[in-house]
Amino acid sequence: MNTYLIVSETIYHCNEAIKKIKGDITNIISFNLDEDTIDDVLTEASYQSIFNESKCLIVRNAKFFSTSKQADSKKNKEISDKLLKYLEKENKNTKIVFILNGKADSKKKIYNIIKDNNNLYQFSFLTKTEMKNELYKICRENKYNISDNSLWHIINNSYGNFDLAYNELKKIMIYYGNPCEIKYQDVILLTSKTIEENNFKLVDSIIDRDIENALILVEELKILKIEPTIIIALLYREYKLMLSVYLYEKNKYSHNEILTNLGITDWIYDKVKKNLGKYKIAEIKEEIINLSVLDYKLKSGILNKDLALLTYIINLCL
Repeated sequence: MNTYLIVSETIYHCNEAIKKIKGDITNIISFNLDEDTIDDVLTEASYQSIFNESKCLIVRNAKFFSTSKQADSKKNKEISDKLLKYLEKENKNTKIVFILNGKADSKKKIYNIIKDNNNLYQFSFLTKTEMKNELYKICRENKYNISDNSLWHIINNSYGNFDLAYNELKKIMIYYGNPCEIKYQDVILLTSKTIEENNFKLVDSIIDRDIENALILVEELKILKIEPTIIIALLYREYKLMLSVYLYEKNKYSHNEILTNLGITDWIYDKVKKNLGKYKIAEIKEEIINLSVLDYKLKSGILNKDLALLTYIINLCL
């Protein structure tokens, strides 16, 4: 059987399971059932290439496996039925990997078929002690030594979120470059301090059009489940400040009058002035409008929240 299910709250364990399942397959095709249909997935899965090339389909948001009430909807029952029918004559050259972030319903027929074929990868919620042991194991596999104090600092500073803790550990290992003893003082220096700090770092990266750093920070905020509307509001504020400073200066307001009227400090004023030099005024106005429209579409449910901010960043930076 070439159909698999990964049930996990962590991105790390999903990725580790995907590595095992796909093996040396290089033709990887991704789907998202919030946007794609099961027909899209199964049509691609059934397609036979001339050269019998192996491929692996990664299908995220497989909510029809879950315990939620929505999973019992008519639509999701149809998805299950179509998948069951495909399994009767599945393509031997295609692996399908369904990913569920949440709890699976063990009573479902499709779930048990996958489980009975040993194609179920299920990861339970990690306690902080289990997180520490897992991170220690990752260090040892990469030939780094690290103290318990350092690991506890990483975990606590990551709000008990394993994916964020793992990202912080990766960042530290990249900093060192080669296997060695990881020093506690370096861990304190290199780990992110607060969610708010990460929010502002992301906003700065977007305004600087630093797409590489912005995309890394977007992934971290997704792990922390930070709503995109928060970042959009912060961006809107920054662009509006830039426009306000420009208009006050154009109308010959003094430095102190600008600070008082906008309620900002000298260092914020200096930062806004620096950012002003990176944009034309027409561009700033355009971004204020773009962010207003984006915020409305997100709150109205017109756009997918996971893709909206990402698309905005790409359009601005490229």
